Amino acid sequence: MDQSVTLPLAERRRRVSIVATSAIGLAFLVVAIVFAANTQWYFVFKMLHVGAAVIWVGGGLFIALCAILAELANDDDQLLVIGRLADQVASKVFPIMSFVVLGFGFGMTSNANIPFDQFWLGFGLAAWALSAATGIFFLTPETKRLTKAMAERGPKDPEAQDRLRRILLVLRVDVALMFLIVFDMVVKPFS
Repeated sequence: MDQSVTLPLAERRRRVSIVATSAIGLAFLVVAIVFAANTQWYFVFKMLHVGAAVIWVGGGLFIALCAILAELANDDDQLLVIGRLADQVASKVFPIMSFVVLGFGFGMTSNANIPFDQFWLGFGLAAWALSAATGIFFLTPETKRLTKAMAERGPKDPEAQDRLRRILLVLRVDVALMFLIVFDMVVKPFS
């Protein structure tokens, strides 16, 4: 019997999504390797540095914008979904991406013999450290506490609501800081 007929529609959609995502990821990887194979190390490091920054900064901005829209709509249920997603995805992906950004930033700087005594590098490193520390030591544990509070007392619990709003406020400040890092790296002020 044909397996596609016996599988529920949701399972077939899930499989198609996984196969399509895997094919897109593989195609991206092949093209990226071809591009990287024909260039200098500095540009390979830059490609990986910028790619990780896009995921880190763009992901944080996306979560912050979704939260702002849910707050403007006065939709607490949607806010809690966003908080749950931040716990499930952001707490695992963003710390890794922030260290990839840092590592390849050091790789580019070393490869191009750029001295570390420039303002833009010092500011970028200090702001990176502040943002990474905020994510690792506040946002990640606080989103875990939020998820636990919602599971134990429900999403409408005042403590869960307070935690969520505190997380979203800190996230907005962190996203602004990440954009300052991006601007600093592009403009290289006082250099």
